[in-house]
Amino acid sequence: MPTRATNDSPMEVPGFGRALRLLGRMLLLRCPNCGGAPVLKGFATVHERCASCGFKFERTPNFFQGAMFFHYLVGAGCFLLGLGAFLVLSWPDVPWDALTWGAPLALVAFMLLFYPLSKVIWLTVDVFMRPVTQAEL
Repeated sequence: MPTRATNDSPMEVPGFGRALRLLGRMLLLRCPNCGGAPVLKGFATVHERCASCGFKFERTPNFFQGAMFFHYLVGAGCFLLGLGAFLVLSWPDVPWDALTWGAPLALVAFMLLFYPLSKVIWLTVDVFMRPVTQAEL
């Protein structure tokens, strides 16, 4: 028998104040439900539950697979913004040889840097669209 999702709450569009509150909690890497405890326990390891409110972070089986999209979006997006800024600031004397070796290393660095953040972003976006129910606490 297949496992069902643990969260059957309907999607809703939250207000501006709630969105700002969730954004602040996301930037601090805190629980999107209460903001009381950190989501991560290591570099990229997620706690099973919030130590403050008891919210189970992995809302469905394989929940954090969706974080791959945000990992790519944030890591590659920041890399492209940085590359664009570098090209604009060094134009017309762009150090192409240094860029040939530096750009791939910078891309790997950006992807590693934003890996833990992607899980918190994914969790926050999910809580933003599907608020936490009492059954999840």
